[in-house]
Amino acid sequence: MDVTQFTAAVVGGDARLAYAVQVFLRAGWRVKQYQVHVLPGVETGEEAESIKEALEGAALVLGPAPFRAPDKELAQALAEHIAQGQVLIAGALPNVLRERCAALGVRAHDLLEREDYSVLGAIATAEGAIAEAVMRSGGTIHLSDCLVLGYGRCARPLAKKLMGLGARAVVAARRWEAACAAIADGCEVLDFSMLPRHLFRFAYIFNTIPAMVLGEALLQRAAPESTIIDIAAAPGGVDFAAAQELGLNAALCPGLPGKYSPRAAGESVAQTARIILEEQGGEAWGWNASAPASA
Repeated sequence: MDVTQFTAAVVGGDARLAYAVQVFLRAGWRVKQYQVHVLPGVETGEEAESIKEALEGAALVLGPAPFRAPDKELAQALAEHIAQGQVLIAGALPNVLRERCAALGVRAHDLLEREDYSVLGAIATAEGAIAEAVMRSGGTIHLSDCLVLGYGRCARPLAKKLMGLGARAVVAARRWEAACAAIADGCEVLDFSMLPRHLFRFAYIFNTIPAMVLGEALLQRAAPESTIIDIAAAPGGVDFAAAQELGLNAALCPGLPGKYSPRAAGESVAQTARIILEEQGGEAWGWNASAPASA
């Protein structure tokens, strides 16, 4: 399949990919899109009537970031029409796509496996978690006691932003290295073994650990008026059935970048795609072009 160097096919996804399309257009690329959200005031590419039409001649294929369960048919269609010479970039690549790309020799990149993309996404996740906490509690972060469980990629910017809003941020980290990092960032650190004695202190509890850390026994010690926001990967780290029985205000909040910061998240998708292409082909991808290559 002959591909045009500065042509991208953008397929599926949420509002984030609509903003990614705009970045590519402003960089001088031709963009063909299929089932991409159309947003007021956001530049759009050429609408394709099928995935096959969208992929025809495209050097880059940009898919959902991430793929979700409802995207199963989309993944299958992409697998059927992806071709040699193309580069596929998406998040949480389904096995059907991975296997097809491997068979064809197509270079496939999973955004969720890249540290740069994850770090950028963590910023939007942290801000979204704070937004959820404020809206669900009706309170303010300022001068509140906030507990952050874990101190990894998402927890670190979250704790820093909480402190920036005037909160008293306390981190419970399981690894000594993570605890040291929290201390260095100005956070109080609490050993996990001490949680039963201190959990009642916190108005806001943010979990970032993708393992069960807030079971029924611990939840019984939380303040009745506390707000619990879980941003760990599903199914999270909170016993939500127990939280409901106890009358606690607890919520699992996935997909925060797409919900609260789709423009920033979409720009991060496009920027990471740019870096991936530059890693593969040097400066040959036309990012400084003033007009589409076909002009």
